[in-house]
Amino acid sequence: MNRKILILIFGILILLNCKQKSGIEYSFADVQINKSDYYLTLPIGIKKNEVDIYTEGFYQHFIYPDNSYIIILRGGNAELKEPENDNLEFHSRGQSVDGIRMIYGNVKSDRKAEFDKAFDFMKENGIKKIKS
Repeated sequence: MNRKILILIFGILILLNCKQKSGIEYSFADVQINKSDYYLTLPIGIKKNEVDIYTEGFYQHFIYPDNSYIIILRGGNAELKEPENDNLEFHSRGQSVDGIRMIYGNVKSDRKAEFDKAFDFMKENGIKKIKS
């Protein structure tokens, strides 16, 4: 009887250690904020990186090949709102980190976790500062 219990316990332990990795690995890149020493951690694959400067700050647009995007705002007297969308296939999210307001939008369901992971990382760790 004891032998069967030990075999059962060892079998369970072996199965638990052989469990497949449940998370999907995503690739991120450090992307410079305007011309500063600060960097965002964003999903790789940006096809356009445009900066629009206004009197009290700037908007920076990062656009991906699938038309998903991230917009950041640094400055005053401007707003950054999440897009309104009735299509459940597309997602958006907004947050502020270290005085920078950011949103992602037009993100399909299959990429939502990737964009959420980038935003969660920045929310938890802040914006990176890399001295040049």
